[in-house]
Amino acid sequence: MVFEKELNSLGLKEKEAAVYLTCLQLGPAPVQAIARKARVVRATTYVVLESLQKAGLVTHYKDGKKTLYSAEAPRQLMRLLEKEREVIDEKQHDLELILPELQILMKAAGGRPSVRYFSGINGLRAIRQEMVMYSRSGDVWYNYTPTDHLEAVFGKGGELTYTDQRVAKGIHAKTLFSTKSETLKKELLAMKDKYVERRYLPPGLYKSASGMTVYRDRVAIGVFIGKIGGVVIESQVIADTMRSLFDMAWKSAEKIDKE
Repeated sequence: MVFEKELNSLGLKEKEAAVYLTCLQLGPAPVQAIARKARVVRATTYVVLESLQKAGLVTHYKDGKKTLYSAEAPRQLMRLLEKEREVIDEKQHDLELILPELQILMKAAGGRPSVRYFSGINGLRAIRQEMVMYSRSGDVWYNYTPTDHLEAVFGKGGELTYTDQRVAKGIHAKTLFSTKSETLKKELLAMKDKYVERRYLPPGLYKSASGMTVYRDRVAIGVFIGKIGGVVIESQVIADTMRSLFDMAWKSAEKIDKE
């Protein structure tokens, strides 16, 4: 039946999709008619209709002695996606609660720093998502950002959804950025943002086309030209070292701004 695969992808089972589509086509109808057109055993159709009613996709009412079933407006299918989002949000919340304990277990094992590689623009997005998920409210990210190269990959604004997620979680940032655009430089320095402090490094001083963020016990590095991708290094010692180097660069940028 047309649209069955699409409904399956939304979470409806094969028979649920068939019965729902049949209800849409028939309008108010008794179980016998629905079962016959959907080619589903009558006893099973009762079970499927009950499931669809719980999902808010089908309703029933009495017409004399008959019970008629009718499909709700197709827009109700959006509720399936909303439920999926709710489940994912709940799982993400549960995961965030246990991440610190899992990290402690990992550290207890000792050994060398962990280095993970990510390929392509989707790899960079995965790194960003991990940064948001792993960080806590009140954390500070330390960023080196080659703005021109970043926007060449992600577009103007560098994909604002990621920024919105950081702000919503209450994560702060100190950002050293470079750009050849005098207009963009002035825009970024003039931006009022309680979650971000920015300072400028001339392209002559920051010549790299790669960006870096130091957060908690990790260092994320993104490559924005050539073979796009990135790495995440998990090591408290390395993260602390990079934070110290960042602080020195931050103070140097302050002197440049004053000049």
